[in-house]
Amino acid sequence: MSVLVCQNLSYEKNGKQLIKDFSYNFLEKKVYAIIGKSDANSRDLLNLLCAKNKPSSGDVYLDGKLFWNNGEIDNRVCFIPNDTKFPPHIKLLDIFKLMATNYPRWDNYYAYELLNYFGINPKSRFSALHNNEKSLLFAIISLASKANITIMDNPVGDADLKARFDFYNFLFKHQATYPRTFIISTELIEEMSFLVDSILLLDRGVLIEAFTSKEIKQNFCYLTGKTDVLRNLIPGLKIIGYEEHGSTLTVCCSQRINKDLTRKFQKYFIDISEVPIQKVLIYLINLRERKGIN
Repeated sequence: MSVLVCQNLSYEKNGKQLIKDFSYNFLEKKVYAIIGKSDANSRDLLNLLCAKNKPSSGDVYLDGKLFWNNGEIDNRVCFIPNDTKFPPHIKLLDIFKLMATNYPRWDNYYAYELLNYFGINPKSRFSALHNNEKSLLFAIISLASKANITIMDNPVGDADLKARFDFYNFLFKHQATYPRTFIISTELIEEMSFLVDSILLLDRGVLIEAFTSKEIKQNFCYLTGKTDVLRNLIPGLKIIGYEEHGSTLTVCCSQRINKDLTRKFQKYFIDISEVPIQKVLIYLINLRERKGIN
């Protein structure tokens, strides 16, 4: 069992508050995605979750034990940031030997299997890797660690589309075989949404919403139709976003559409469809900005 509990986390650096009163329970055997704009400060949050940085206030607990400066449990959490630096001339096979000493459940066979799949020579020196290969290496280490809590920051973000697709599928299969908690900050949520259980929306260090994937599908929908028709049908609905293209209007509705509403919209040829997760984020942040919420 591995439960990571965050209680009222705040973090300041150089007089600027980067994380504000963050509270959340990350449960075992779940995959969490953290998404936000470039100023979401998700990296700062991840550094708090892995105890790399000490919070200015608040606490992080792993299975009921205070995490900060606790050597007994820190090897149960793996976070290999994308800017991790190894000695330039160290070979990948030696990096794997180092990882085996850090993580008790390290799977060396699996690490080599993934290297081989992605065409990376284990005898290569770290300095010889291209950015896409480094991105894959850090992601491979994260999976092979089998750490109870595995934290990843925009994994395989520098890899090409096919490599990302393949890696997400490896992660999905690995989670089914060796379930644990994944906390993943990502800019590519649509690509990996099929493996995510819950999604956290972070805006300038503030947790503004948290949904399960199922809740997003149930509670948000697009309504699309002719502008003059649709505008007369939406009063009273919870609308969080509009997009108008020519004579066609699309609105994002943040409520469940019951059977009566569905029949009503069908009568007027209004299409009902799913909203991409990234669009939900954009609409919610736009609402906060219009209301002047910091």
